[in-house]
Amino acid sequence: MQDPYPVTPFTTPVQGSVTVPGSKSITNRALIIAALADGETLLQNCLFSEDTEIMVKALQDLGFDVQPDPQAKTIRVIGLAGEIPNKKAELFVGNSGTSARFLTAFLCLSQGGDYILDGVPQMRKRPIADLADTLNQLGTQIETTDGFAPLRIRANGLAGGRASIDASSSSQFVSALVMAAPYAESGIEIVMEDTSVRRSYIDMTLAMLKQFGVPKSALSASEAGYAIQRHTPYQAKPDGYLVEGDASAASYFFALPVAVTGVLEIHGVTQDSLQGDIAFSGRMEEAGAYIVWDKRSATVHYEPGAQPESLEGSFYPYSDTFLTAAAIAPLFNGTTTIEEIGHTRHQECDRIAAMADGLQRVGQKVSETEGSLTITPQPLQPATIATYHDHRVAMSFGILGSYDALGNGQAWLQIEDPTCCKKTFPDFFQVLEKLRQDSLTAAR
Repeated sequence: MQDPYPVTPFTTPVQGSVTVPGSKSITNRALIIAALADGETLLQNCLFSEDTEIMVKALQDLGFDVQPDPQAKTIRVIGLAGEIPNKKAELFVGNSGTSARFLTAFLCLSQGGDYILDGVPQMRKRPIADLADTLNQLGTQIETTDGFAPLRIRANGLAGGRASIDASSSSQFVSALVMAAPYAESGIEIVMEDTSVRRSYIDMTLAMLKQFGVPKSALSASEAGYAIQRHTPYQAKPDGYLVEGDASAASYFFALPVAVTGVLEIHGVTQDSLQGDIAFSGRMEEAGAYIVWDKRSATVHYEPGAQPESLEGSFYPYSDTFLTAAAIAPLFNGTTTIEEIGHTRHQECDRIAAMADGLQRVGQKVSETEGSLTITPQPLQPATIATYHDHRVAMSFGILGSYDALGNGQAWLQIEDPTCCKKTFPDFFQVLEKLRQDSLTAAR
């Protein structure tokens, strides 16, 4: 793929359909749960991307029988009822936050295990100390490097019990604990030090525990925390467990009709999704989109001539999608202020700074605080966008680049390092280009 990649804008309203890939969040959770289950699980509609391949490789390095089939979008996992075969391993997690956090708690279940977990330089800047501290309270021994990776985990099973955690920097800390909790000797009671943690991803994890056989009576949740009783092994799913389409990836296609007008059907998403990021669809309705939901799809309508208004308020519950909203904010009538996103400064990159930089490059008036981003629309200017190796920066600006800013159908926006999308959506720009061509054909 050309680097930087020129995004060819739509010169007609979008017309067509797109199928989003399987959810990264669900795929990586399902891999952990399937490895803990008793017997064979067939995961269907899996995402095959950098992050999920890292998780598959880690489980294989730990001695699990994991058989991925990218063409069929399936992964077959033989779970060992809480046992971890290899007692010593060095695991590389790249810049995959889900892999790093979920594996950290998972490895603590090992009887007599000694593990090193490390990643790329950016991973060594991402928070994990609070999770390690909580796991140490629960009977394991984890040494961090000044609060970050690399980690050394000396495990002899999780004693369990009551422990506190500050998960304000990542709800993945709680999800990691929740998935391991049924195998702790006395279950786990988690006390939240900061109750403002994003709950939607934790709710998704709890829902998946139920899908894999943990009874509702063994789980309790309140604003103060979570309690998960010790339980028999997760029930394997030999006949198949279907991974939902990725709601975060769907955000780009909920936004595309707002940027270029038209009608777009998005397959693989549901209004009652386990994923909190599906709520982004409501923000596009605020911007004037009309959405019709079916059992496993959504059709987004945006009329030519409509004037999208600005967006205001918190994106905290679905912060992976704030970049999508920020990228199309130059197309709105008024100033957009996106709030409560401070934790995104410590993700794949400093996402607030990255979006501010990209928007300023295309001529926008931008201001940022520690936890917010404000965009006041100005005439768009041709630019090359630095992605900082962040897939969501690249894909979000891909949607802005789809708008025909120069009015001549010529590419005006280029994306550096477009292959960084391999983290969650390897063929994103090919899918976007196919939609453009399909729309041209439909308009003839």
